[in-house]
Amino acid sequence: MMNMKFIFTSLLALALPGPRRADWIRSQESEVPGTEGKTVSLFCNYYTSSRSFVSLFWYRQYPNQAPEYILYRQWGSSGKGYASFATERFYSDNTANTTNLYIKKVVPADTALYLCALER
Repeated sequence: MMNMKFIFTSLLALALPGPRRADWIRSQESEVPGTEGKTVSLFCNYYTSSRSFVSLFWYRQYPNQAPEYILYRQWGSSGKGYASFATERFYSDNTANTTNLYIKKVVPADTALYLCALER
């Protein structure tokens, strides 16, 4: 089996209008090792002053390419959506301050920069 490195980071830090209000999202680790055929877990922490629906997105980016949408899930509702390639092996769950991406049956082509984003 091949030992692979997965690298991910925050995509978006959103400053909102108003006194001392800011939303943010950031990764918990800068590198996550993975083993071919196993499941890899990636985590981002976030904060928002919103008490309504929050959409949390995951993207991946290969070297010298634009970010590629993987999926989104909403916190506060059942909304979710996946890119066609992601429906079998990629899934996500959210809490009030964390979004998690899971990649099942990891393959070498999964080695990429993974990005998390927040929209409210």
